[in-house]
Amino acid sequence: MDILHRLAYAFLAMLTMLAGCQSNPSTTADLQKLKGQIPTDKLLAVDCLLPPEIRQLGTRSMYASARRPIKTTALDCEIRGGEYVAYDRADYRTALQAWLPMAKKGNAEAQTYVGEVYEKGLGLKPDFQAAYVWYSKAAKQGFSRAQINLGYLYEKGLGIKANSVEALNWYRQASGITDDIALASDIEAKVEDIAAKRTAKLKQRITKLDREIESLRSSLGRARQQLKQRKLALSSTIKTMNSLERQIQEQQQAGQDARELARAYEEQKVLVEKEQLAVEKLQTQVTEQQFTLNKPTIQILEPPMLVTRGTAPVLQVRSGSSTQIIRGRIVAPAGIKLATLNGRPLRVDSQGMFNTALPLTGKKTRVVVHALDRKEQTGNFVFQLAPSKDKETDLDTSTRVGRTAHSIDFGRYYAVVIGNDEYSNYPQLKTAVNDANKVAEVLRQNYGFETQLITNADRYTVLSALNEVRSKLREQDNLLIYYAGHGEIDPTTKQGYWLPVDAEKGNTANWISNGAITDLLNTIKARHVLIVADSCYSGSMTRSSIPRLNTKMNDAKFQKWLKLMKKTRTRTVLTSGGLQPVLDSVGGKHSVFAQAFLNKLKRGKGVIDAYRIYLDVAGEVQQTAASVGFDQVPTYAPIQHAGHGGGEFLLINSS
Repeated sequence: MDILHRLAYAFLAMLTMLAGCQSNPSTTADLQKLKGQIPTDKLLAVDCLLPPEIRQLGTRSMYASARRPIKTTALDCEIRGGEYVAYDRADYRTALQAWLPMAKKGNAEAQTYVGEVYEKGLGLKPDFQAAYVWYSKAAKQGFSRAQINLGYLYEKGLGIKANSVEALNWYRQASGITDDIALASDIEAKVEDIAAKRTAKLKQRITKLDREIESLRSSLGRARQQLKQRKLALSSTIKTMNSLERQIQEQQQAGQDARELARAYEEQKVLVEKEQLAVEKLQTQVTEQQFTLNKPTIQILEPPMLVTRGTAPVLQVRSGSSTQIIRGRIVAPAGIKLATLNGRPLRVDSQGMFNTALPLTGKKTRVVVHALDRKEQTGNFVFQLAPSKDKETDLDTSTRVGRTAHSIDFGRYYAVVIGNDEYSNYPQLKTAVNDANKVAEVLRQNYGFETQLITNADRYTVLSALNEVRSKLREQDNLLIYYAGHGEIDPTTKQGYWLPVDAEKGNTANWISNGAITDLLNTIKARHVLIVADSCYSGSMTRSSIPRLNTKMNDAKFQKWLKLMKKTRTRTVLTSGGLQPVLDSVGGKHSVFAQAFLNKLKRGKGVIDAYRIYLDVAGEVQQTAASVGFDQVPTYAPIQHAGHGGGEFLLINSS
């Protein structure tokens, strides 16, 4: 027995040696030593089974604990003596092998990962019902990631009947939101209700305007008919007068009394003059109505207008708003040749409708909508937008908000900023490197970020940088990843890819999939992560689970909101155009998206939440893109299966 005991002890000691590195993830130094000696795929995330821990029981016994699954990089897994499947990551059985044993024992994190395996499908058709079962188990234990995923299934009706109220409840539980703090879904539900009411009002206004146009057409038709009748009556009266004139001449030549005929002639002459005046009046009316109907007519539908006498209509907009959406319609029977708003071209659809975002200066803004039809006829509509006079100014608000925010420790802020211009196998870009340089500078100087700037990087350099910052991050930290460069979308899988400078067309070997980035986010300790992609990024959810910052809260509620966001996990992405192509530049030093993003960062005071950045950037990008006939709509949402816990990414202006 003593020999067996010693053999067992030796075996456990050997396991201890194998597991000696398991508590320390790979460091930057490790990466530098191995650079050029390991494949790039070693820097990607895997499901890793760590060796068992050697535990002491009393003074004489030692035993090995169960193997523990984690998400980490392949390199880190190897260094820590772990096990992972190297070539079959798309097979759901591989991931289940790592997580299912612990999930069955009731581990909430493992249950959530099992649910995600079923939801993704990973080589098979997604099983949303199985995902629902596992998410429910973890969600009931209070695991926020599972609660977010469960809410998403309810919101989209995947594996369970769609239920927006149930989805909202799970989002609230994940975020720790109370009734006095709003989620984006709360606000968007209200916005949808307001939008529905506004849509109904707009339809009523359009119907009313259509009735007015139809009434004008009817009036024009009646006037034309009256004009025709008057002209016939005038012609008949002139004929009668001419006949009387001939009869008078004949009777005078015959020496007969023509006084009776002369009186009748004078009466007819008066009638002719009256008819001529009536005809001229009707002709003028017809001409004016015809001109009114034929020339371009501009109707502003949103915002609603109150016409004032003698001056252009004035609409008050919320103080602090940076943009105002203008919706309207142009009616041009001859066809629209050109339409502009303050000199900027408008895109008008086949129904004459236009929709654009107008930047506001903080002062009264004069707006001129101009239309030119194909007959060179013009129409104009002029109005003014004026900021409302709030009791608290924007400066007062930002000062108060900043003071409250600076009283809370949000941890350290890191940024990895990537800009690629010089491609070997793709067209060269003009602004990506310049964008990256400026974004890194503003984040560092205005917001206190520790930045790592990477330009014209290959696949290895990008993944190495992400692994390097991963080794620095602690749980209370914040990470922003900014990418500017080419992107690709797989038309079959809808998977998005970032393209390093060594990417080859049609060969994904050197591409970096958005799925790989998402997997890496699962290995990062930082509580708050925001990806800003001036390119594509697939795999996002809806905005419903994003809490909204309301700077009009009183100090107590605002501090409560900030403390809640500090401890709630965030994994969100702001993209320049969803899955659609985006503009590089329109003649400036930066891309359309980067310029709008920089403008918002430079203007930011106090605390800015990423959702507010999105709203302002989206309006500016849409407006600039529309000016050159391009449709570009930025998006913002949580990243699916990246560990979003219902929080929001906050930037604190350090100046």
